[in-house]
Amino acid sequence: MNRPVLRGRLSLRGRLSLRGRPRILAALAVVLGLLTVAWPLPWAPAWTYPVAGLGAVTVLAAAVLRWPHPALAVAAAIISCAAATAGVAVLAAEGLFILGYLLAADAPRGLAVPGPWLRRQAPLLLAGLIAAGAVLAMDAVNLAASAWITLAGLAAATAAYLIALPSRRRPP
Repeated sequence: MNRPVLRGRLSLRGRLSLRGRPRILAALAVVLGLLTVAWPLPWAPAWTYPVAGLGAVTVLAAAVLRWPHPALAVAAAIISCAAATAGVAVLAAEGLFILGYLLAADAPRGLAVPGPWLRRQAPLLLAGLIAAGAVLAMDAVNLAASAWITLAGLAAATAAYLIALPSRRRPP
């Protein structure tokens, strides 16, 4: 039996990647995508199930067929959420799932080690948590009681988005 002789360094890069990304990020994108599509279904009407099914197909197509359009799965999840009778906490969690899915699905190709890239995404995750917390806090307070509380919630959400936006400053 003739076996090829390996000379030099053995590269595992091709074995560890799916869609040009590390398997952990590809698997995370699939899990978060399916969770994003399925999360609102217990509270959604039956007519949204085919929409969610199409969203699940787009998640799997993005992972297997290299189809780079995660927005279609997110649109399916948003349609299900819009028709759902879920509470604010469920919808805030859905927002975090959508954020996580979009970050994982948009991971750069050819990434050998995901750690540094994931650390650079921390401000986006923090901003998402701040926004979800602001939404939950606003839901817990009687809005008619104080306009200042409403203003503080809007300011917190705005600050979260400003933190998440990339800086347009260029190094000199």
